[in-house]
Amino acid sequence: MTQVSLTEAQAADYDTCIIGAGAAGLALALALGRSGLRVLVIEQGGFGTGEIDRSSKRDEIVSRQTHAPRQQTNREAVGGTLMGWGGRCMPFDPEDFGEQSGRHAHSWPIPFEDYARWIAPAAEFLDTDPDFQAPAPPGWPPVQGVSIERIERLNSLEQANVLRERLKQSGAPVDLLKHAQLLSMRWDGDPEYRVRELEILHKGQTAALPCRQAVLACGGLETTRLLLLEQAAHPAIFHKSAGVLGRYYMGHLTGSVAEILFRDPAPCSSFGYQKEDGRSPFRRRFVLTSDAPSNAAFWVENISPSDPRHSSGEISAKHLLLHSDRFENPGPHIANILRDPRGVFDALRSGAGRLLARPARRPQRLVAHGPGPYALAYHAEHFPEHESRVMLCNSMDQTGRRKLKIDFRYGRRTVESLIDSHKLLAHRLCAANVAELFLPEDDAFAEAIIRKSRDGYHQIGLTRMSVNPNDGVVDANCRVHGAENLFVASASVFPVSGQANPTLSVVAMALRLAEHILANHRTGSAG
Repeated sequence: MTQVSLTEAQAADYDTCIIGAGAAGLALALALGRSGLRVLVIEQGGFGTGEIDRSSKRDEIVSRQTHAPRQQTNREAVGGTLMGWGGRCMPFDPEDFGEQSGRHAHSWPIPFEDYARWIAPAAEFLDTDPDFQAPAPPGWPPVQGVSIERIERLNSLEQANVLRERLKQSGAPVDLLKHAQLLSMRWDGDPEYRVRELEILHKGQTAALPCRQAVLACGGLETTRLLLLEQAAHPAIFHKSAGVLGRYYMGHLTGSVAEILFRDPAPCSSFGYQKEDGRSPFRRRFVLTSDAPSNAAFWVENISPSDPRHSSGEISAKHLLLHSDRFENPGPHIANILRDPRGVFDALRSGAGRLLARPARRPQRLVAHGPGPYALAYHAEHFPEHESRVMLCNSMDQTGRRKLKIDFRYGRRTVESLIDSHKLLAHRLCAANVAELFLPEDDAFAEAIIRKSRDGYHQIGLTRMSVNPNDGVVDANCRVHGAENLFVASASVFPVSGQANPTLSVVAMALRLAEHILANHRTGSAG
């Protein structure tokens, strides 16, 4: 990747211009560049951390209780949110696609197999293992309708920095224009419109860049804002998708509102992150495989360290050391230590290990001690809601363009389906004599889930994929309906959220888009 000046970018003849150098933009650019296409990546930031000034107000957020501001959710730098994400990788499930996705009125217009063949290349890009299945631990009984074989993996902590260093050394014909911001697009054609030029702002200077083909890869919210601005300026181009663009905004629900008590404590340690020599750490999760009200993944965590019911001498020792001045009744924790004196040595060893070990992903460690209780955490799908949306507001940003107004909503079905998924999991684990779940009462159940529900990081559904332009914003190849040479590479094209964190799938779909663009390039087709 070669860093170029504005003058050099204007003089070059690029096959594809990609706006955004996050996970999607970089994966796409490298795939195209390695295949011989001339690619320009336009990035608002540079090679810094990309943290957004916390005092700046990027959007008007109606739903502050449920949606985090962009200063928390986004990074403006080469690498994008890869510079600050948690590294959790898992793919969509077959149940999220096509006829298998009976929960959704509007599902993916592509088969699962079309998506799944890009999982391994995406995992390679993110520096994690491509295998997202692991056998159940020895002695684990079969549970009807419940799988613990679908795992999540962690990628390398250094992946983003290693990627950026590799980009600087890469000989692929990919150019980078840093500190440049897309302002608008200039169009030709009717009825099939084409982007002719990109108007950008670079170090205070406004300029036009010739454009054969453009890909918006600047995150779900910013990509949607750019399309809404174009829709306002050129309503004829986007008229068929006008009722869909910016709507059906989804994220995920995550938290813990239940506890689990295992019948047999032996396999409990198998539900923490497992480390294998030379492989990415993985964690087992409970997933409902039949008749699931929603697609949710559940995993095991320790209950609060302040709650002595965990019965762990290690956790109690750490808690007493860290909070010795706050205890009114340390007796139950001291009792844990007396019953489990080895826990004190485990506490010292784990603390020393974190201080001395080389940098690595350090997720919350599961201290497995006895049958429980443990916290049962979840990551669950958010069903699309027509009124969960973003739109342009009247206030302007520093470039004189309208900001976004964000009205992010979790609907009743989303919450109730997660409650029902908890109950179904509880029934199936109990029927198999594996574990007992302790759930809140119904009224308290919904309130607890709503209180913990907050997103804004995953930015799904805003430009969703569809066959019919009236139902979505991009087609099955991520081309914007009504625009011959404009594509989107973002989680915003996902029509459903599923249970999976989206980063792996964002990269997978970007690589799929690269194949489509390359095929068009060979045949001379634009879309």
